[in-house]
Amino acid sequence: MKLNPRPARVLKLLSFLLLFALGAGGNALAQTQQAGKAARKGVPQAKVIMAINEGGAANADASETLFRYQEFTDIVAKEMHTQLIVVAARYPSKLKASLKKQEYAFLLSRPSDLPSEAIRDFHYRPVVVAQESAQTLLIVHKNSTMRTIADVKGKTILTPDQYSHIWRIANAMLRDANINMMNEKVRAMRDQAAIGWSIENEFFDVAAVNSVSGVGRTWEKKGHRVIARSRDIPNMPMIASPQVTDVQLAAVRRALVALGDSDPGRAVLKKIAVPTGFQEASPQPFLEFLKWIGDLEANY
Repeated sequence: MKLNPRPARVLKLLSFLLLFALGAGGNALAQTQQAGKAARKGVPQAKVIMAINEGGAANADASETLFRYQEFTDIVAKEMHTQLIVVAARYPSKLKASLKKQEYAFLLSRPSDLPSEAIRDFHYRPVVVAQESAQTLLIVHKNSTMRTIADVKGKTILTPDQYSHIWRIANAMLRDANINMMNEKVRAMRDQAAIGWSIENEFFDVAAVNSVSGVGRTWEKKGHRVIARSRDIPNMPMIASPQVTDVQLAAVRRALVALGDSDPGRAVLKKIAVPTGFQEASPQPFLEFLKWIGDLEANY
């Protein structure tokens, strides 16, 4: 007799929706991943939480983010020999509050400002960072008369959300050029693809984007121009809380750095848009980055 597969699919869907409702107060999706091998060996199954923050690149909903990073988080769970609850962290203020309370054992983040603050202020430790550094680019249309950062004064400026990672870097760049961004005509737009489209259609004079975003990587290839670049910024850092032991941190770090050494590992890296792979990270670049951009007294 042929079994009807519908009940199994319905049960799977109900389980999925329950996890969504429980994850991060209803604002994020969590999925518990079993480290089956460790369980068979009788290793205690303490649960740890890993947050993923895609910043302005987070155009997908939380479920899509979770699925994109599933193979990556499976690797972390395997090295931790534990259950891993994965959370898509989409709101900076809530993420910072959780980091302050050390609620997350790990954070993997495209923006580097909050990981840097967690390293400096909340006793987190850097695990890995992308081998390819990031920069913030000030981009203009190919027909623009603007040539240098000094030309930004008095122009219309488009940035990601106010007080976001890229906004803070752009603010520091202009500050170093003796331009107070708070006195300029600045508008915010969350999605970097939309920011690029707005400059291409000449709705604004200049915009700030991430060099490793789709817009940043293709802007000059389209014939448009970059009039200023920030200093190199730590890109896609992963940090660990004090609850992660030195032995566990070292094991996770080895596994992630090794992803670039095999075809399956490179496939994982491609899926999460870190094509050059990871390298070991140290605190100093994060502390120097924070010193440069300055602290924020803002309710994000």
